[in-house]
Amino acid sequence: MKPKIKEVIIVEGKDDVSALRRAVDADILITSGLGLSKKKIAEIKQLALTQGVIVFTDPDFPGGKIRHIIKSQIPECKHAYISKDEARCPKTGKLGVEYASPEAIIRALSSAKAQQRSSEVEYTLNDLVQWGLVGLPNSSQLRSKLCDYLSIGHTNGKQLVNKLNSYQIPKKEVEQFLTSITESER
Repeated sequence: MKPKIKEVIIVEGKDDVSALRRAVDADILITSGLGLSKKKIAEIKQLALTQGVIVFTDPDFPGGKIRHIIKSQIPECKHAYISKDEARCPKTGKLGVEYASPEAIIRALSSAKAQQRSSEVEYTLNDLVQWGLVGLPNSSQLRSKLCDYLSIGHTNGKQLVNKLNSYQIPKKEVEQFLTSITESER
């Protein structure tokens, strides 16, 4: 059984996500290389506050630069490292987290003091229906306002359930925000 990681793991690209998914059960955020926008940094900051963040980039110059950018903005984040040998593709010699074995990935996350999480589910799609976040003509707009407020990136209903659960956002916080929205629109 794969370890369930509490923190969100920050990687460079979708191939890194595939490698991590083979090794662990975790929420993963892609930086898309050096394209770290202010919005992406704000999302990572919010995740660092609510769930914790582990930066897991390639052991090369661009990976180091991404680490530096994130660390300068979010000093409390954790860092997972793999060696160049563990990250080297045997066929091409390229470096990347995507080439690391599940064992190397688990070892790096363990060294970064990754925390295990329980698999409790607090939010369901029914919650979103009750709050009008899905199933109504203005649900998309309401979801966007909530996602902006929580700094979790815009999502559809199913993704919102996953993010609310994995980021462990208290139901009270969501309910208070939705109440304030409906009161301000009266």
